[in-house]
Amino acid sequence: MAVKRKYFANVEGHEEELVVDLTEVSPSNYTVVMGEQEYKVDFEQINETIYSIIINGRSYAIDMSEKGDKFEVIVDGDNFNVEILDEMKKLMRMRTSSTVEGRQIIEAPMPGYIWKMLKEPGDEVKAGEPIMILVAMKMENEIKSPKDGVVTEIFVKASEDPNESTVKMGDKLAIVE
Repeated sequence: MAVKRKYFANVEGHEEELVVDLTEVSPSNYTVVMGEQEYKVDFEQINETIYSIIINGRSYAIDMSEKGDKFEVIVDGDNFNVEILDEMKKLMRMRTSSTVEGRQIIEAPMPGYIWKMLKEPGDEVKAGEPIMILVAMKMENEIKSPKDGVVTEIFVKASEDPNESTVKMGDKLAIVE
């Protein structure tokens, strides 16, 4: 049974997002549709970063390293930086990047303590840029700016001593305007 998936690819330096429909015909064999073009692809991983790919009968050796959703791809000496999102990640990004306007109060999403401050009042931030690190259940969680703007207030102090910087869920952490 063929498995179908949809991906969204953004190649650094190209404005247009590519919609990639991928159908796994059999292990290592795919049909890839981008726009009006259909490709038959045989894909085999050789080692940690080297892949052998045959696209419509033409063979390529590709060096690819992955960092989350971002890939550095080298094909025939040409270097490409590509971000690939599946449908769920694309939907989540659209929801979080919808234009947030006006003053945004950032609240603690969970109880924990503020371990590290990455921004100070007056600092400019981009949407998604971390402002501080909240530690909860021994895990570090980045508290990110919901929009491009300026950190106008910070209501907490950072400390490596959890007793000095404890926050409850819903406590005000910062304001970005």
